[in-house]
Amino acid sequence: MAPPLAPLLDRFGRVADDLRVSLTDRCNFRCTYCMPAEGLAWLPRSELLTYEEIGRLVGVFLDLGVRTVRLTGGEPRPTGSSSRRRPRRSPPPASGGST
Repeated sequence: MAPPLAPLLDRFGRVADDLRVSLTDRCNFRCTYCMPAEGLAWLPRSELLTYEEIGRLVGVFLDLGVRTVRLTGGEPRPTGSSSRRRPRRSPPPASGGST
């Protein structure tokens, strides 16, 4: 097991322990933290992260001390759905498997 990494800090020295990952850039909300009022050019689908890439990225942030992960994009979500779940690490692949 690798030694723990130093915590992820923001520019004010606060520990950043939550992560928001947008699954698409075609969200119909215009939240100020991810979509400016003037909008952005939409990316071609081939430029978006795959689910596997998102999983790897989230794993890196979990190693850096992130405790909450929010998956966003494509809002509004159906009533009763929640993007707030406790992140769980996937077990490592069985030996001899491809990576």
